[in-house]
Amino acid sequence: MAISESDCPRLPQDLAFTIPLIMQGQELPQIILDLRSNKAYNWNSVTVLYDLTLSRDMITRVLTSLTLDNVDIAATASTIALMELTQNYSSIYNIHYVREVLTSLKWRNIGTNYLVMISIELVPLVMDISKNLKLVNTESQWLYIISNADLKNETNLDVIKHLKEGDNVAFVYNVTSSEENCKQGIQCHIEEVLDAFSRALESAILDEIDLAGQVSDEEWEAIRPTKSERRNFLLKSMKSYLSQNGECDNCTIWQMKAGDTWGREFLRNSSVLSVELLQVGYWKPREGPLMTDVLFPHVTHGFRGRRLSLAVVHNPPWQVIEVNNSSVTFRGMVADIVNELSKNLNFSYAVIPIGNTSSSKLNSDYDFNDISTYEIPDVIINLVRTRKVLMAASAFTISEKTKTLVNFTLPISTQTYTILAARPKELSRALLFMSPFTQSTWLSLLTAILLMGPILYLMNKFTPVYEYNGISVKGLSSIYNCIWYVYGALLQQGGMYLPYADSARIIIGSWWLVVLVLSTTYCGNLVAFLTFPNSDKPISTIEDVLNHPSLTWTIAQNSFFEEEAKTSNDPKYQELFKKSIKASINKQNMVQNIENGHHVYIDWKMRLQYMMKKQFLLKNTCGLALGKEEFCEERIGLILAKDNPYTEKINKEIKRLHQVGLIQKWLRDYLPKRDRCYKSRSTSAANNHTVNLDDMQGSFFVLFFGFLIGLFIIFVEKLLYKYQKKRSKSKSVQPFIT
Repeated sequence: MAISESDCPRLPQDLAFTIPLIMQGQELPQIILDLRSNKAYNWNSVTVLYDLTLSRDMITRVLTSLTLDNVDIAATASTIALMELTQNYSSIYNIHYVREVLTSLKWRNIGTNYLVMISIELVPLVMDISKNLKLVNTESQWLYIISNADLKNETNLDVIKHLKEGDNVAFVYNVTSSEENCKQGIQCHIEEVLDAFSRALESAILDEIDLAGQVSDEEWEAIRPTKSERRNFLLKSMKSYLSQNGECDNCTIWQMKAGDTWGREFLRNSSVLSVELLQVGYWKPREGPLMTDVLFPHVTHGFRGRRLSLAVVHNPPWQVIEVNNSSVTFRGMVADIVNELSKNLNFSYAVIPIGNTSSSKLNSDYDFNDISTYEIPDVIINLVRTRKVLMAASAFTISEKTKTLVNFTLPISTQTYTILAARPKELSRALLFMSPFTQSTWLSLLTAILLMGPILYLMNKFTPVYEYNGISVKGLSSIYNCIWYVYGALLQQGGMYLPYADSARIIIGSWWLVVLVLSTTYCGNLVAFLTFPNSDKPISTIEDVLNHPSLTWTIAQNSFFEEEAKTSNDPKYQELFKKSIKASINKQNMVQNIENGHHVYIDWKMRLQYMMKKQFLLKNTCGLALGKEEFCEERIGLILAKDNPYTEKINKEIKRLHQVGLIQKWLRDYLPKRDRCYKSRSTSAANNHTVNLDDMQGSFFVLFFGFLIGLFIIFVEKLLYKYQKKRSKSKSVQPFIT
């Protein structure tokens, strides 16, 4: 138990009992210090505004209370800006002076916390001007301490007029009674404290004696109260007795009220008063601050669990509305974001469906609606602008045209456009063995074989080496044999005979070197062609679309890119829009034309992925692919009113969701799941290939044609044999028998 001087920190209220001796009318520094001790506010910086109702000594004591640092109270207000507001009989002078002072505040440097100690006459003026200067918002905290008046009904209503949606404003005002029989002084407090202590001690002793008489000594030693339990009991009993029977300083009371402003304009019950003042506690010299709620309810509790209205358009997969009887189910990526916002800002929501809704589950969750996110329905704009809903919880394109009507949150996603085209088909593998060399290379190789045979023959025929050494030329004595020798060397088989002359050997050696280079190059290229199959030229960029001789294309109607291409100064986009098909076409027929390679479609990459997945589920084939070029980034955000005070608060939460990766995770969850077409989604994808029978069919064709040629030659040889046999038989002399 302690009785201290004024402006001293109290001992911890759960461990001790402290009574500061304060003269009536000098309570302000102690109130500020007690609120700091109870962590009613937590400010690292504060702007102090005061008028002439406070003396210089009082201002000094207030600053000491804001900066006092001891074991139990950490220094919180590390930056303090002190501004004086003078009060003059001329109201016009007051308005100009207060505006000038508040305009000079550099809130980016000194923070958004304000302690205003002024008379009741200046309160409406300061509230009005600070609101006009946009110093009052969801991030700022304004604490008004009014020492010269009570917020009675008429004053209460005048203050409420200046409280707006989204404000964080609290009031501490003096309701001290001026009765003459109010007791004060150190003697009064000592007598009351000792009286309360003696009564509490007597009650504790009697209870312990009564309990000890009912049990044995051993049991009493086990269950007897500890020192800490005795202290808590005595402290609780003393506070209870003094609150009911104490008379010292009972006339000095300061009330605490806070503006309940968040979310009231967006409630579905329009009869509710827009704002009101909540009783959050009171202060007495003996007890200190007794809080029934937090000093700034919305800073701690957000919207305080209010049920707000949201306008939602059915547009899978961003937002899906399912209406079953009287219940409305809201899901999708935007629903996940709204659920996180409602949890962090402490509100629940009621969905107002706009337009058509879905009564059944999506087809395997891979349907994508064709609703344009670029055109905002008028009913959405009207609901947002008239503040009948907190926001339109639907994904729409952030464009300069619509920014003149409504405001947008930070982008929840950025969608890019790309091309949906036919998946490049693999070229025929029948002549794969011819692919390593071009036609000119094969022609040059055939010419070299036909020329090397005669050259080798001539070298052997005209060299004098054979005649000089008396050696007969055997195998290479005919052009036919020389050509077969060169061909065998090309296949790395060689021949039965080698030339004896050095000149012919040099020719053969050079040919072998050529054969080595040719065979190595052919084998390496053949492996590459077997591993990476050749495909048709892909349609993967806008240039490919424009340069294709027979291709048609369509741009998604009522889309952001259609508008950009229409108004762009880029000749490429101008031509793309001018030659595109603008008439409505059947989606299924269009997809069929795309698979056949006659048409391409330009839209969001995400929407095209859904189209590919849906087509795969229908046909179980991978006939579509995406272009590798992504262009025209389109930002998607939620819609708010232009003067919505919670824009910064919501943007801050969306930014945090981006930083922790939740939005990216939710977006991946709603993208089509991977399937066997995943590796070939892009038209330019190159995948490893396992050699199969299609790759080797060319070698079997060569074998088959070689077999046919061999049969034909043996047939010709048989005919020649019969012809020569018949001819030789006709020339021979036959004996004449009579």
